[in-house]
Amino acid sequence: MLDRLFEKLDRKSFLHLHIWKFVYRSFFKEYARLFFLKAMLKHPSKTAAGLRDYHRFIKSKENLFPQYKKFLAIPNEETFEDQIGQQKTRPMLGLGFCLKPYDPQDNTRSCPSGRANHDCLYLENGETQNVCQGCAIYRIAKKGMESGCSVYIMTSAKDIAIDFLLPQINKGLFPTSILLLCPYSVQAILPSLFICGMDAFLLAYDSGYCKEYKEWRLADLGDKENRTTLSKESSEKLFGLISQRGVSDTSPQSFRREGNIFYPE
Repeated sequence: MLDRLFEKLDRKSFLHLHIWKFVYRSFFKEYARLFFLKAMLKHPSKTAAGLRDYHRFIKSKENLFPQYKKFLAIPNEETFEDQIGQQKTRPMLGLGFCLKPYDPQDNTRSCPSGRANHDCLYLENGETQNVCQGCAIYRIAKKGMESGCSVYIMTSAKDIAIDFLLPQINKGLFPTSILLLCPYSVQAILPSLFICGMDAFLLAYDSGYCKEYKEWRLADLGDKENRTTLSKESSEKLFGLISQRGVSDTSPQSFRREGNIFYPE
């Protein structure tokens, strides 16, 4: 009964919001409690301002939701591109673990670092195996290193909160990011990005993504067999954004891991 009620609220865009069912399903989950206690209650002014900006943003995108297109920028595409071209802080690249190659029948065709984790052979020590050549994370990270961008392999909502949302709202460590997400996750993460004051460019996967909460929750727990991909258009947009930063002055040759974030050095 409650599921149908919140589905109706989403269909009606009640209060210009499209995450009623997600909030209802997430209410008692650990990731929701963590963000509520550590971000929203701890920073009431930022929370109020962020939710106000989120509401305005959603209201201006009436024709976008709930059907999500390929790109979405906060606060908008032009401003975001100007910022990453000018800021000293280079955007963090958030890449879903579901981009990793995976074949349950053949380990040689699967990521050598495992699947639902923050690990990557290339990011850790610069090494690759044959399977890495076809991995989107490898190709994106390699380009990101040239431009001096940090890289984060996203797994669960809880880890995302701990690894970059809370550090941003508490210390402003990640003011800009480029995130690759399933369309469902885009709507779910938007309020948090606004509350934490993070400008972001969100690119939706073209295939293999989670389409509803049950699939999303299983992936959040590390259970996802489908491999996600970006469309050609989204890939070109992503590499164009990274290239806009130019080549890093320090000419990094490797990554340094701090927690679950990889920084070029």
